[in-house]
Amino acid sequence: MTTTTCWNWPARVLTAAGLALVPWMFALAWVAAAHPVAWIGLDAMEATGLVGTGLLLARCDRRRVAVAPATAVLLTVDAWFDVLTAGPGAVLVALLMAACLELPLAALCTAVAWHALRALPPSLP
Repeated sequence: MTTTTCWNWPARVLTAAGLALVPWMFALAWVAAAHPVAWIGLDAMEATGLVGTGLLLARCDRRRVAVAPATAVLLTVDAWFDVLTAGPGAVLVALLMAACLELPLAALCTAVAWHALRALPPSLP
């Protein structure tokens, strides 16, 4: 059994974004004032979801139908909590991260899931 891969741009972007979160988690461990374990845990789940979605997309694996929307939800929740918990001096940074990184990645994951869902064969009655 051979596995074909198709490293299109969405697969590359999602995988790279997930891998870029790894050093961010180490930096976050030093700067997170409140609940660092919770924030690092959320970012670890996001990184796993992003890399998983990217790899499943590159392999044209149907399981991306489940992984991609879960990752989109995690990214959306992270953006929401970042903005709501940001201190007075960090609200702009939180809004920029949400608008430029987290929400576009969530939208990409949603598009990947939608495309994969439409490609599934119709269910039997």
